[in-house]
Amino acid sequence: MSGALPSECDPGATMIVEKPRARALPIVGEVFGGYRIEQELGRGGMGAVYAAEQLASGRRVALKVLSHQLDSADARARFLREGRLAASINHPNSVYVFGTEEIEGTPVIAMELIAGGTLQDRIQRGGALPVGDAVDAALQIIAGLEAAQAIGILHRDIKPANCFTDLDGSVKVGDFGLSISTAARGESHLTIDGTFLGTPAFCSPEQLRGDELNVRSDMYSVGVTLFYLLTGRTPFEGKNMVQLLANALEKSALSPTQFRAEVPDSLSRVVLRCLEKLPASRFGSYDELRRVLMPFSSTAPTPATLSLRFVAMIADTVVLTLMNWTMMALCYQDLSQLYDPTRFQKPSWILVSVGLYMMQLCYWGILEGLWGASAGKALVGLRVARLNRSIPGIPRAMARHFILSWMTLASYLIFNKLSLETMSDESNLPEIGFVAFSVVYCLCMFANARRKNGFAAVHDMLTGTRVIQKPVHQPRTLITQTEPMVGTTEAMPVLGPYHVLSTLSQNDCETILLGYDAKLLRKVWIRQTKSGEPPVPQRMRNLARPARLRWLQGERTASESWDVYEAVGGVPLVNLLHESQPWDTVRYWLHDLSTELDTAVKDASMPDMLSLDRVWITTDGHVKLLNFTAPGAKHTSPASGSLTGRVFINQVAKSALEGRICSAEEAAGMVEAPLAFSAHKLLRGLAASEANQDFTSELKPILQMPPCVPWWKRLATTLICAAPAVGMGVLMFLGALIADRWQTTDPELMPMLTTLEMNKLLQAGEHEIGKSLDYPINEARADMEIIIAGRYGHILRDPKLWSEGNYKILIQGEHRATIERIVAAHPQVSAEELKLAEGRLHPLVGTKDELIAAGPKMPEMTKMMRTLGHILLNWILVFIAAASLLCAAIFRLGPLFRLLGVAVVTRDGNEASRLRLLGRTLIAWSPVLLSALTITLVTDPSAYDATLVQYALQVAVIVVSAVASLALRKRSLQDMIAGTWLVPR
Repeated sequence: MSGALPSECDPGATMIVEKPRARALPIVGEVFGGYRIEQELGRGGMGAVYAAEQLASGRRVALKVLSHQLDSADARARFLREGRLAASINHPNSVYVFGTEEIEGTPVIAMELIAGGTLQDRIQRGGALPVGDAVDAALQIIAGLEAAQAIGILHRDIKPANCFTDLDGSVKVGDFGLSISTAARGESHLTIDGTFLGTPAFCSPEQLRGDELNVRSDMYSVGVTLFYLLTGRTPFEGKNMVQLLANALEKSALSPTQFRAEVPDSLSRVVLRCLEKLPASRFGSYDELRRVLMPFSSTAPTPATLSLRFVAMIADTVVLTLMNWTMMALCYQDLSQLYDPTRFQKPSWILVSVGLYMMQLCYWGILEGLWGASAGKALVGLRVARLNRSIPGIPRAMARHFILSWMTLASYLIFNKLSLETMSDESNLPEIGFVAFSVVYCLCMFANARRKNGFAAVHDMLTGTRVIQKPVHQPRTLITQTEPMVGTTEAMPVLGPYHVLSTLSQNDCETILLGYDAKLLRKVWIRQTKSGEPPVPQRMRNLARPARLRWLQGERTASESWDVYEAVGGVPLVNLLHESQPWDTVRYWLHDLSTELDTAVKDASMPDMLSLDRVWITTDGHVKLLNFTAPGAKHTSPASGSLTGRVFINQVAKSALEGRICSAEEAAGMVEAPLAFSAHKLLRGLAASEANQDFTSELKPILQMPPCVPWWKRLATTLICAAPAVGMGVLMFLGALIADRWQTTDPELMPMLTTLEMNKLLQAGEHEIGKSLDYPINEARADMEIIIAGRYGHILRDPKLWSEGNYKILIQGEHRATIERIVAAHPQVSAEELKLAEGRLHPLVGTKDELIAAGPKMPEMTKMMRTLGHILLNWILVFIAAASLLCAAIFRLGPLFRLLGVAVVTRDGNEASRLRLLGRTLIAWSPVLLSALTITLVTDPSAYDATLVQYALQVAVIVVSAVASLALRKRSLQDMIAGTWLVPR
């Protein structure tokens, strides 16, 4: 009579039962129950694990046997509970449990046999793993623990000895002997009070103290395991157990870099955060931990293209320009001093220039040194990394930008010094020379950038850094499914050891039932066939790959013919084909299928038929390739044994992406869907190739790339196109503020400029000016000089006023020489002379008081400047729109889209025609053009209020476009109207 467990409904209940005494552990070669013991794999505190053959099925399993020395009610309960908990997890990164039973009074668990041993075995054989391999293993451990967490299970004993490696390199979490169900805390009584169970070196501090545990406790163990994989040792050690526990509870862990120099510093920081003493200081979720580990995986990083780096540089330039203006506004109370041509002569200006340069170095150093990306690089998804993929650190980040930019600072100072010595104040040659030299220097720095060296520039190579695209973690699309709750099993029909819950599908050849294993508390699929159906081949019984269904048990008698498979949540693929599926989802399906078919060809385990209705999509977005029609398939497609793997994969791609069931005849055709150019190229190669091996290897890096154009790229096109108009508006408002300040502090300044302009026109014999006067032009010129000398002579006689401040900044060159000559020729002008001259030239210059009172709105020069600003604001927008239309008509796309790596395609995936692109561009620019045209036609361009309305309307249009880019993340309004899609180039 076998022992019985307490009732699950009453965890505290106890039963006194009679049980046989457990026998000793089996020996190699003997038949133990229904198993032949082949090899001992290892021993532990709970018992031993053997490689064994299940005689009834021929399946090779790992048989875990409880030691007779631990044969107690608690030990049995804990051991069998491990089997139930582990059996409830079905994930590629978790060891699968086939069953639990008692053999001659000894509890055993039959599990999946993993041929590669444990991670601990691997470390003991070859030492610490390469960084990429160690991180890959940690990521797979995380995936297995996530699957356990999803059904409310904490492992509590994660360590390298409990993580198994298969021959294909996959890592699977096993040994759930100490696991607890977070949904049923009552089971924790099975851990003996006052006794610690686990491996102290890998346990969290809260587990060592006996506190309540959550997912962050297992995360701590993941951190210790990763530490061990990277260094070959644990972070805490001791001469005895007491010292080990004291170190683990009280001391902070040392960085892995102290034991292995090639471990990246930033990866070490990730490990140390997992090892924080306080659970709240660790990562909040496995997904957060996965994201920070991904950059260190073995997948080769994607180099950042020069076009993306150029876009990032533009964005950073905008940020730095705003920072520079802000700092200069703080350094100079009066921004008009920035127009002073002699500012280069002052030591303060040199100090300010060097200070601004240092601020820029700090900008690059801090952002790229601590977080790996400046604002511009973060915007376009780039990061700076050392060759070992770690964050460069502040000194290295500052060094790389010092190498890139120190010559530009030197040239800036040199050209400004030359301008003081050899050039006039009005010359723009210093600025032109500085810009030209900077451009040439940058081109030289990037001259050696090639795809084969990862587009590394000189400063990248000298500092041992690279600019790479940030890995994209795109989780698989989950399939929502509501599963019925399992109540009492007493009234259910029974088939073998399974209770039948319902019929999933039925046809003339087979019936698929949903069954329930009451011992392991999990659902199964039962496939009933006609009598005479041959049994499942031996090679199919041992399949344990992620994309194939596990065979569990079968029966062939005169009256019964059925096979039991694992039950997998999800839906048949054909049930999803009523609408097109996104590429970011389909690409994972194709990868799963391609990997499986590659392996199936090698070990001769290909399904007898390949058809769409035999493809199952699991709830977590993986693919299962079935040997029978998927349960619940609403549509069927004729199965064909003649379809090769590559044609079948193309059929799946074509059906899923086009949103329809494609026949076998259509399976070799090209996929017609709006996809990234890289995806289309890949699928074209699939359709033309005779093997899918190249497809598998080429698809893997594409999984790390953005599957579609992210919203920020569409937002960037809006902002970059709007930048000139916005910049013009900012300059106009700055000019208005400065003019108002001049008018307030020096009320005679603007009238003087207006008078000097009129004098210039009068001296040149301007026809219109002469027609407005009723006396000889020569006399008018003489009167103008008297007016200038009489009104403004006192300003020239005040050295401080004339040689400093606003007069020195604005009155330059020809105007300065003219007024100095006039005042020298008329040192004394009487009030009567001035009044007489003003009376005769009143129509032209008015009186001094009238000009001052009118402020900046009345003078002809100010009116002309505002009119010009209004015209420029409109024409800049018109020019950009015209350039965009021209690029669409001639080159299909403009340079901005090419820099961002964006293409425009139609529904069938082909690049949009010039006519369609022209229409799309016109739709996109129509709000801006209509607003500019409306304001121009209905308002006076010289009116100040009209300019404000114009600018406000343009900004409103830009803001609405930006908001639309954020709201419509997948497809913009102009694309919807034009029938186009934006895809990665």
